Amino acid sequence: MRELSAIRFTEGEPLFIQIYHFIKDEILRNQITYEEFLPSIRSCAQSLAVSKNTVEVAYQLLVSEGYVTSIPKKGYQVTYKAGLPSRRHVTEREDSSIPQIRYDFRYGNIELGTFPFHPWNKLRNKLISYHQRTYMVEGLAQGEYILRKELSKLLHETRGVLATPEQIIIGATPQQLVSIVVQLLDREKHVIGVENPGYDGARNTFLNGGYRVHGISLDADGVSIEELRQSGASVMYVSPSQQFINKMRMPLEKRNQLTLWAQSLSHFYLVEDDYEWEFKYQESYIPSIQSLSPQKVVYIGRLSKALLPLINVSYVVLPYELLSRFHQRVPEYDQPVSRLDQLTLAAYLSDGYWHRHLQHMRKNYGEKREVFLQAVARYMDGRVEIEGKDTGLHVFLTVKSQCTEAELMERAYQKGVKVYGTARYWLHDTREQPTVLLGYGALTPDDIQEGIRLLASAWFE
Repeated sequence: MRELSAIRFTEGEPLFIQIYHFIKDEILRNQITYEEFLPSIRSCAQSLAVSKNTVEVAYQLLVSEGYVTSIPKKGYQVTYKAGLPSRRHVTEREDSSIPQIRYDFRYGNIELGTFPFHPWNKLRNKLISYHQRTYMVEGLAQGEYILRKELSKLLHETRGVLATPEQIIIGATPQQLVSIVVQLLDREKHVIGVENPGYDGARNTFLNGGYRVHGISLDADGVSIEELRQSGASVMYVSPSQQFINKMRMPLEKRNQLTLWAQSLSHFYLVEDDYEWEFKYQESYIPSIQSLSPQKVVYIGRLSKALLPLINVSYVVLPYELLSRFHQRVPEYDQPVSRLDQLTLAAYLSDGYWHRHLQHMRKNYGEKREVFLQAVARYMDGRVEIEGKDTGLHVFLTVKSQCTEAELMERAYQKGVKVYGTARYWLHDTREQPTVLLGYGALTPDDIQEGIRLLASAWFE
């Protein structure tokens, strides 16, 4: 573990971006090596004389891009091997025995060509001209008020969220906002419940924050209320719009049960991750849990990267009690999203561009979803079970095979197809058959069909 005091900050760029670029460059130059741990957030903040939030946002960006990983109770470890050619970039001349990746079913990859760059750039350039003397000035820590006002309106209209702009905090990623929640709760008082299986980023953030975390099993309609009550948890992290693994949508009755649980004691809270609510292809929408009990629910969301690939923008809506704690406990919150990006996004929302683009992308990704499902039915019928076929931009395939998850991934790789494991999402893994993750957002319909055909050949022939 090394110190990062060699960073020399300059004006005009957020500090967290400069820290991120410095560490990324050091990793790429092999100055920070594979499996080496970065300095702790606290020690890095002290050596650089910046806030812990600034360092944490930089680290989360490195995690999101695959340079480091967060290991509970240990810290941030480098996962990128500098100086070694990536498998997907090795040429036949260098080693003809290593196949190139032709079809990457990576979750989170999107089709950039569909984004309406012209109106976005038009709004951005207009703002640069209008605010050329002020947009580089440091803005409000919680985020630009005009953006929070637009988000308050959008969330109320689409999700039933009841929140004033003052309750909203802008962030870069949901995981970074979970780290704020970690600071607002009390380790001595609160025990955290998380869905098992579920989003590992939130789970690891609570573990790194020193909290006790219990995995709560899932019933057919969502998290087990009985197990939640017996667990001793006082805060429950849920994703009711689209559970991360099995993609179930929590029915209204279960949402009401969770609300009653949260209301049973004053220090109980729900953290609602409204993950990918924008992409529902068949079912109608159910309002957020936050709309049922605004003062007992911390509401976290993001503007999907499938709709807004240019910037990372997430948001958290805090109940007033926790908002008061935010002002007391996180006085040095370093806003990670630039003022210009926030102002552009606010105009993009208010002028109706976001809504029109959402309708277009629902149609685009809905068509890809149909191609994906048809290809699976054609080439894998009866040999896989699909989780999440009606929502989102990815699915989970449970494969009826004696192979392990790793063996399925390796067989796919040998055919030039990349799929992703799911073991990380289980706190206690009780699966009897392997499950792999496939995202299809960035692939063309033809690529989806051919990729599925090759997977069937790799796994079943």
